Amino acid sequence: MVIVTVAFLSAVAFAMLIFVANRTDYKPLFTNLTSEDAGEIVKKLKDAKTPYQFTADGKGILVPSDKVYELRLTLASEGIPQGGGVGFEIFDRKNFGMTEFVQKLNYQRALQGELSRTISQLNGVEQARVHLVIPEKSLFKDNERPATASIVLKMKSNRALRDSEVQGVVHLVASSIEGMDPEQVTLLDSRGKILSKGGSSDPTSRMSSAMQETQRAYERNVEERIQSLLDRIVGGGKSVARVTASFDFKQVERVEEKYDPESTAVRSEQRTEEKGSSTTSGAGVPGVQTNLGRTTAGGGATSGGGSKNDETLNYEVSRTTAKIIEPVGALSKISVAVLVDGKYEAPAAVKEGQIAKAKYAPRSPDELLKIETLVKSAVGFNSERGDQLTVQNIPFQETDEGGSVETATWWTNPFFISLAKNLMIGIGFLVLVLFVIRPLLASLRLVKRPTLESFEAIGAGGEQLTTTERAQISAQMAEQKNLIEQAKKDPYQVAQILQNWVAEDK
Repeated sequence: MVIVTVAFLSAVAFAMLIFVANRTDYKPLFTNLTSEDAGEIVKKLKDAKTPYQFTADGKGILVPSDKVYELRLTLASEGIPQGGGVGFEIFDRKNFGMTEFVQKLNYQRALQGELSRTISQLNGVEQARVHLVIPEKSLFKDNERPATASIVLKMKSNRALRDSEVQGVVHLVASSIEGMDPEQVTLLDSRGKILSKGGSSDPTSRMSSAMQETQRAYERNVEERIQSLLDRIVGGGKSVARVTASFDFKQVERVEEKYDPESTAVRSEQRTEEKGSSTTSGAGVPGVQTNLGRTTAGGGATSGGGSKNDETLNYEVSRTTAKIIEPVGALSKISVAVLVDGKYEAPAAVKEGQIAKAKYAPRSPDELLKIETLVKSAVGFNSERGDQLTVQNIPFQETDEGGSVETATWWTNPFFISLAKNLMIGIGFLVLVLFVIRPLLASLRLVKRPTLESFEAIGAGGEQLTTTERAQISAQMAEQKNLIEQAKKDPYQVAQILQNWVAEDK
């Protein structure tokens, strides 16, 4: 049985060795293929009579390792795989009978395929589908309709896109189509959830997601700074910090005009000066002579002169004009809550196997005050702004009187546990040797039976036997030889005789 078992195991080992030696080594040709690309590749491999296999998920194709690179170059020259959808390679095939409608349709298909390939290359995106609606241009501006786009994304391992990544995909598609506005792009995930809805004209609604992301990022940053500071003071796992921040995202533009009545300046100055003279003479008899200036003697005349000065001063009051644009997203208020665990005092001495209760000791007011001061400095606390900070000392363990500590016994020590495992393995091996392997070897031992040569050696060694005794022994040996020869010739008859003898003895 041992020989047969060894022979069988050897044959199986040689067969496995031959199978492994002659087995073809397959390596991936392409992975994460779409159904269209996989079908095209399988068709090409069948035409070339090349053996192939599929991966477990059905999205990859395996070929012999010595043909991987050759097949990749051959398929790449034919534009396979396309990577999902038809791209601009559709125009590589020239068709002179193509109508204008078909050409526009192919151009739209090419744009959709190229955008799907580009979006699929983003981290976390497994598959993308892009649908475009590009209306024809009109001569009249009022009759034109905007171009729209719809995108469906399938993420890897249920990964979710951040708001910034969603906006990146939307602007990528909008920038790739002439005249498309990002508001006309709708983005959905594979579960039908709307990530970005097109057609929204309210700028406030578009900015709400960015505002919330900014607020959450600021809160996480402050929490990490506070937590790293507390871990150095009270130890890891002994404190918790939570931050709530409020931002003012209003964009305010203010114009201020101030007057200073105590400070004046001359704006303009005007001066006027007038000088003049006047005469009075006696009038003559009305007539020609008088009109000609010929007056009669006896007329009288008087003369006189004067001057006038006017001065006007205009003053201007000092004025200051300022245009102030306040920053968007200014921190208006911050609230911080900090929980700090206390201290636990272990008992001095406890008997083995007994449960000892640890006494909870709260932190002193000085320690809490120091923690509060450090946290205020870390977050830039401003009481005038309305900031709030709360530091509470609360036990984290749910124990009676602060907690309980169970003293470890000697048999729960890791060293003794490891030693016990090794002893059990050794005892099991010893039992296997004594009660399994040793009896098996004893049963396989062959009992050496005496042969005719041994009887001859015994007979040759008996020099003290007489001639008659030697003759009897020789006759017995000859008879035994004859019986052995008969048993070899007819073993069935000998077996029947022995069976009868055994039956008579019973």
